[in-house]
Amino acid sequence: MKEETLRKEIFKIVGRILEERSVDDHFKPGEDRITYAAPFYDHEEIEQMINAILNGWFGAGKLTRRFEIELSKLTGTKIVIMTSSGSSANLLSVSALLSPEQKKEVKVNPEDEVLTSALITPGSFNPILQNNLVPVLLDVEKETYNINADNLKLGLSDATKAIIIPHTFGNPSEIDSITDFAEEHNLFLIEDACYALGSRYNGRHVGSFGTFGTFSFSPGSQITTGEGGAVATKDKELSNIVLSLRDWGRACTLPICDPLHCPDKGCPKSVSYREDYAHESLPEDYDKRYMYLTQGYNFEPTEIQAAMGIAQLKKFSQITERRKENFRILYEEIQNHEESFILPETLPKSDPCWYAFPLTIRENAKFDLKEIIEWFTQHNIEIRPLFANTAYGQPAYKKSHYRIAGNLANSEHAIHTSFSLGIHPGINDEMMKYIISTIRRLINKHKK
Repeated sequence: MKEETLRKEIFKIVGRILEERSVDDHFKPGEDRITYAAPFYDHEEIEQMINAILNGWFGAGKLTRRFEIELSKLTGTKIVIMTSSGSSANLLSVSALLSPEQKKEVKVNPEDEVLTSALITPGSFNPILQNNLVPVLLDVEKETYNINADNLKLGLSDATKAIIIPHTFGNPSEIDSITDFAEEHNLFLIEDACYALGSRYNGRHVGSFGTFGTFSFSPGSQITTGEGGAVATKDKELSNIVLSLRDWGRACTLPICDPLHCPDKGCPKSVSYREDYAHESLPEDYDKRYMYLTQGYNFEPTEIQAAMGIAQLKKFSQITERRKENFRILYEEIQNHEESFILPETLPKSDPCWYAFPLTIRENAKFDLKEIIEWFTQHNIEIRPLFANTAYGQPAYKKSHYRIAGNLANSEHAIHTSFSLGIHPGINDEMMKYIISTIRRLINKHKK
């Protein structure tokens, strides 16, 4: 039996397994747990991953390159580099700015400052500290969970070299004004779009405005590759540095291929992005794949991740539409309870692909965050607090060096009063009705 026929037999079995799982898939309110985040996939992703495994090459290769090209087309970014996670994408982006191979007029050195939001995840905050830079924390607006671009000047100093802006919950920041500020003061700009794939500002995808844009493909992200991420940039020099850092710091940054079927039998013609680079301790014709120009990492993705990502991108419109619909349903309901909650707001030019539905409890509400968590947990609905307070509240950062610009009143308030509900595509209409009824019961409980 030919291999192609055998693969088709495997796929039939996969289909049958998924059919068996869906037989008793009817939602039972109160019994079945509604998860905050979950991957949205079917047999196509599994088939693509099996194909990648059977192809026999697991490291980054042709499928990884195909995924990068397709994501580049989707987001309108010139260059995309796939990574092992969104956090590694952030670390690579920040590290590239300090690389000795970076030939820009602006130099970033240890102890320089980076303007960023006080509501920042560890995946964005840690790379600043890991590169011995100083985070400068700015407050957010209560309704958007993003910084006000006008506040950037509060943190500006002679030591400021970069800005890291998260598009919180997929809600685009005021990126045009932020970009203008970065250009005016000759600053690098990193957009943390890890939870914002598909969000647009003024018709343009977030992640395409800055020096770098970063994306995450974790299980709960807009698309998933199991774990994974990407760096986007329009700067060829910086992209070469990111590629080198991602791959142990080696000199060869040619497009990746599948070494098992490489027409050049191992790429003996591989060249570095510094073709004139030579070192007296190495032979003249030393293979650039094993010449290391900087101290890098191993943040390569796998072909299995890329295969899943390719299948996920085909569903991207469907995923985006469902997330927006679930957000709309919740928004229309909670508008009826504005005396208790601050609803999320978007900027006029924004078109978010929401990661989750954030809410802040008003000061005069008859319940607090502890009761909210207990109430939803009791009704088998998973919710989450904000991924925040990293700099001045979490134990890991008590001895970290950072600076606060202005006051952080809104950020501090959000830590104690904000939470978010899931809106992923796996939450169907029946589940949404149950979430809404649970909210109504909480409100009615306090009206008595």
